[in-house]
Amino acid sequence: MSDDANKQAILERHVHNEYLAAPALPVVQRDAQDFGADQPTMQPDQAIIDFVTAGLEAKQTHYVDVPGMLPLREALTRHLQGQGYESVQTANILVTAGVQEARFLALQTLGRLLGPVALPAVIHPGARKTLGIRPLTIMHSLPVDPIAGYLPTLDGIRIALQNGAKVLFLESPVRLTGAAFDKEAVAQIARLANQHGAAVIWDQGLAPWVSDYVSIWNEPGMDRLAVLLGEAFPGVGIESWYIGYIAANTEWWEKMRRDKQAISICTATPDQLGAIKAAEVYASLHPSQFADLSRLRNNALSQLKAKAVPGQAVNVLAVELPQPIMAAALRKNGFGFADGADFGARGVIRFAVTPGNAFAEALALLK
Repeated sequence: MSDDANKQAILERHVHNEYLAAPALPVVQRDAQDFGADQPTMQPDQAIIDFVTAGLEAKQTHYVDVPGMLPLREALTRHLQGQGYESVQTANILVTAGVQEARFLALQTLGRLLGPVALPAVIHPGARKTLGIRPLTIMHSLPVDPIAGYLPTLDGIRIALQNGAKVLFLESPVRLTGAAFDKEAVAQIARLANQHGAAVIWDQGLAPWVSDYVSIWNEPGMDRLAVLLGEAFPGVGIESWYIGYIAANTEWWEKMRRDKQAISICTATPDQLGAIKAAEVYASLHPSQFADLSRLRNNALSQLKAKAVPGQAVNVLAVELPQPIMAAALRKNGFGFADGADFGARGVIRFAVTPGNAFAEALALLK
C-alpha cells in the first residue's frame, strides 16, 4: 500500500471512530470571555518562572526518570498525604503529561490487563477519546442522575459489576458539574469494587475545589484497587504546562510506567521544574483562591435566572439551557463555555467561575 493510501486509511479510521472524534476541550482560558476550561487560569508566580529559568540555565534539559523527578513525586506525595491519603507513598506516584495522558495510561493499561471497562453516560470527552486509541472491551454506559449533578447511580454501578465490568472510570467531582460522591456513596462503591475484584479509576482533578472532599483511596482495600488521577497543584498558573499525576498500587504503577516510557519517554523537564516550585506556593495561594471562587459562585447562584445543576466544586457552574438560542446568544457575544453535549448532557453548559465583569455579563444573558 502506498504512503498516500496509508494516510487515507488512517484518516478514514479516525473519522469513523466515535471515540477519537470526541472533542479536545481547552486546558486554559483563552481570554477574559472564555469560560470553558476545567481549572482556573492564572499567571504563574514569578518565583515559578525564576526557578524554571535557573534550572534551564543550569543545563537541566536532559531526559529525567520516566515516573517523574523525585522532588516532584515527593511534593505530590506530601500534597496528597496532607489531604488525608495516608497510605500514598512516593513509590505510588507517576507524573504524567497532563490529566489526558493520565486518563490514557489508566484506561488503556487496566482495560487490557483486567477486562471490560464501564464509564458514566456523562463524562469528560477526554475519557472517551482515550478509548479510541487501542481497542478495549467497553460496556454500556453507567446511568447518571441529573438531579445529583450527573453522578453515576449506585444501582448502575452495581449492575455493571454484576454483568462483568472489571474497570470503572468515575469522576468525583464530575467534570461537567462539580458534583461529588458523599462519604456513604464512596463507601458503597468501595464495597462493590472489593466484592467483584474490580479496579476503580478515580478522576479527582476537581477535588481541591470541594470542601470536605471524600476520596475512594482511603476506603478498605482501595489502595489496592483504586487508581487516582488529577492535575498537579491547580490554580497556581501551571495548567498549560501539562502536569498530571497517577497514584496506583505497585503492579499497576509499573505497567503504566512502561506504557508511558513507550509513548513519551518522560514528561517535559521544564514543566516538572515549574510544578516543583508550584508545590511550594500552592499552600499559601490556594485557600484565598478557594474563598474567592466560592464567593463568586454563591453570588452567581443568587442572581442566576436559569436553573443551576447541583455541584459542590467552587470553580465550575453548570446551568440548564431549555432553549438552544441561549447558547447561541452567548457565542454571539463572544463568550466561551463547555458544552454539556460534549460530555453527554445536552441542554447543559458549564462555566468556569472567574473574577471580573465578563463572568457576570455572561450569566446575565441567561434569562
